[in-house]
Amino acid sequence: MQPSESIDEKRNFKRVPMGCPASYQVMNTPTKKEGTCINISAGGVLLECDYRYPVGTKMNISLTPDRSVVPYFSAVMEVVRVKPSSNHDGFQLGGLLISEKHLDSLGVHWDA
Repeated sequence: MQPSESIDEKRNFKRVPMGCPASYQVMNTPTKKEGTCINISAGGVLLECDYRYPVGTKMNISLTPDRSVVPYFSAVMEVVRVKPSSNHDGFQLGGLLISEKHLDSLGVHWDA
């Protein structure tokens, strides 16, 4: 990355601010948890939650937007980045949206 080039300029997809409720469930665990979807793009999600998950964690997420920019949907994401929340209460998880085909190639099976 060039010194003057920002991360936003390197993104493949534009991020849409959301600030909506999100529920998520780490694969192979029985418990659903709640968080907030900070933003979303065609390739990823920024999820704010109370727990720190390691990079590589796969989880099913469901979003319930309060506006019609993005309809309700459910997807599988893989955590690719973790940092403390800007308010220092919880964590922000940068997630890559992955397809069922990708999961099959990893040998992971998911029953949402």
